[in-house]
Amino acid sequence: MTIIFHHRGGDPAPSQAERIWLDFLRALQALAPEAQAAFVLHVIFETSYADIARMIGQPAELCRQQVEHARAHALAPWPRRGQDEA
Repeated sequence: MTIIFHHRGGDPAPSQAERIWLDFLRALQALAPEAQAAFVLHVIFETSYADIARMIGQPAELCRQQVEHARAHALAPWPRRGQDEA
């Protein structure tokens, strides 16, 4: 998956929400496709690792590792649920 980002000179600057969304998409794009799928399925849709493994054809433990890697590295700039926003 390739996401193309551009800003046309005459358009107004993107909103804060748009910048956050684009930053998130860039971070997600840095992951392997299987890791992207595992992360989105588990974090957004609350899919179990066993179900993700069946969907993408990888062992459940590898799916769990990919999600944890995404949380720890590629998606680290965003606060996780329960963290204070300072």
